[in-house]
Amino acid sequence: MAILNPKSHHSIVREIQILLLSHKHIHLRWLKAHVGYLGNECADQLAKEAITKGDPFLLPKLLSYLKAEIKSAALSIWQDNWDNGETGRSTHDIVPRVSNKPVG
Repeated sequence: MAILNPKSHHSIVREIQILLLSHKHIHLRWLKAHVGYLGNECADQLAKEAITKGDPFLLPKLLSYLKAEIKSAALSIWQDNWDNGETGRSTHDIVPRVSNKPVG
């Protein structure tokens, strides 16, 4: 098991290892199969219901993702305005692409 490997570089494995070290009352046990274990039977039933109901479980988007989407949309609108504007045509010929980075 990866959790037993002290040299693991996977971030999730490292997080689990840290949690296990800091919470001595947590014990992990390997179960060969789900059958017969009440907690697992319940989890299986809930998973089956989730599939048949079709209710989506939406995770919130990361702030970094939202910022990148907003930046991309703003640059796209800016480029469209720059391409179709009536002023600055001679400058547009020299600098046809908009950017938030300085020219030079």
